[in-house]
Amino acid sequence: MAEDLITITMPVTGKPDCPDWDGGRKVTVIPKSLTLYYRPGRLGAVRAEVTGPWKPSRPGIIHDGSAAMTVLYHATDPEHWPTWLRDLEAQYQPPQS
Repeated sequence: MAEDLITITMPVTGKPDCPDWDGGRKVTVIPKSLTLYYRPGRLGAVRAEVTGPWKPSRPGIIHDGSAAMTVLYHATDPEHWPTWLRDLEAQYQPPQS
């Protein structure tokens, strides 16, 4: 049986952009919302999703900028989590039961 996750979603502003890939091209996502997923009784989030408008990482690439993109961060790959994301992960950690 699958375990329920505790989900916390919040708006974010003023945070550094998050690099990601869209197919074969590198893009940058401007954080506008954050969703943290915690497993009850476990310290630390199991996953985080940063969503916002995206832009090409290289200048000169044309895009309309209208679509949002989500960058996924997994607990199994902690070295790729930005510092500001780790700070919010710790701040919003649900109480341990």
